[in-house]
Amino acid sequence: MRYLILGGGPAGIAAAKTIRKGKSDAEIVIATDEAEAPYLRPLLPDLILGDAGDETILDPQGANLAEKGVRLLTGRRAVRLDMGNRKVDFSDGAQEGYDVLLIATGGKPDVPPPLRKDLPAVRVFDSREDALAIRERAARPGAAVVYGPGYLAIEACRALRGKKREVVWIKPDLPKYGYPIAGELEASILDDVRNRGARILDGEDIVRAREKDAATTVVLTHGGEEIPCSLVVVATERVPSVGFLAGSGVMVGTGVLVDDFLRTSDPNVYAAGDCAEFADKPKGVGRINFGWRSAIRQGQLAGENMGGGNKRFGGNEGDYFWALFGFSLLDRAKK
Repeated sequence: MRYLILGGGPAGIAAAKTIRKGKSDAEIVIATDEAEAPYLRPLLPDLILGDAGDETILDPQGANLAEKGVRLLTGRRAVRLDMGNRKVDFSDGAQEGYDVLLIATGGKPDVPPPLRKDLPAVRVFDSREDALAIRERAARPGAAVVYGPGYLAIEACRALRGKKREVVWIKPDLPKYGYPIAGELEASILDDVRNRGARILDGEDIVRAREKDAATTVVLTHGGEEIPCSLVVVATERVPSVGFLAGSGVMVGTGVLVDDFLRTSDPNVYAAGDCAEFADKPKGVGRINFGWRSAIRQGQLAGENMGGGNKRFGGNEGDYFWALFGFSLLDRAKK
């Protein structure tokens, strides 16, 4: 049997290792669009700060994949799924076949239209490469603007204030996906960010961004304020990376639609992690259980079921916040 896993994050790695435990003779391949070895995405703010280096952010779970007979293909972005022939096409022209497929492609930041222009000051906060670019740009004089409604924006503010940068956090009302930070938790975190010296424009949005000169970009808010800065960090929610599934026959909503066993509309295709969308039957809406711990649990379960198991996933809303970085957002904000 040949198992193909799209995505080298926690869900994909957990699935590969679980499959190997039950299938000693299986061929297991992980294809990821990342150019580097698997790393711990939650440590990217510490990479910006300089508190972590390239070696310290490596994911220990991905260190011994070769020893376990798991082949890792880096720089492979899936562009098309051919379910009829059980093959996946990649951006580099390569093609990989499978008997059983796991989609664990995670997500990419939802960049607002005003910040989609090719401006040198604009940096998306998503990957190791992005974190290094933010750190390099943060060394320049001038204020930094952070745009985003939730936890990624909090982390970006923490990292940039740790580098003694003037920070303006433009915080839209609510995230489009996941669970909003609200109530006492939100008040405590916002107070902590303010106490660090960041200015928060709560409920604001960006109308336009323009380059004033080589050193300065000007951000215009909906309220009419113009903010000169040398860095704009886009720290928005991660939207499931499912565009390559168009026309494949796999059912997609916001993410890949799965049942309680992580199966998609095709019995040989599973999905796990930040790209998997469950039906929340009591509420009548879809649910994506974001977060590192949830991705590992889903990956392990998907691996079991791909190998012939029949176990249900039991997620909860707590997976989104409290375990996202290994401990609570409030505790992390106070570091």
